[in-house]
Amino acid sequence: MVRIVDEGSEFDMTIERLWEYLPSESHKHSAKVISREVQGNVVTLTSERDVDGKAVRSKLRLTMYPPLGVAQEHLEGPTAGSKVFTYYARKGNKTAITVVGDYKLGGASDEDTKKAVMQMLQRSFDEDVATLKSMK
Repeated sequence: MVRIVDEGSEFDMTIERLWEYLPSESHKHSAKVISREVQGNVVTLTSERDVDGKAVRSKLRLTMYPPLGVAQEHLEGPTAGSKVFTYYARKGNKTAITVVGDYKLGGASDEDTKKAVMQMLQRSFDEDVATLKSMK
């Protein structure tokens, strides 16, 4: 397990607007959604993403705690066993984002795990920013 703390990013929108977006169908990333089950504030999501030319399937359980944040449990896939919390904080008309997690990446060193996770977090942030801009 590698403890990763990623802080300092922010969305150019209020926390209320962000929480309208997060549970919506608009909140999609480049991963192909295989299945999505919603029970109350819990979403179980199975998806597939292209990683270095190979289709990689993952299953996550996301528990929403508006307006505080989202807990993620990685159930299947290369990061199975990882547990993460994304915390959102009001920052005027913006929303600050802090991600704290214990990540596992099967067969990878701690250094490689940290590099891969930071790339994944950046990609997710960039995709969210692009989607949010298109919604304005």
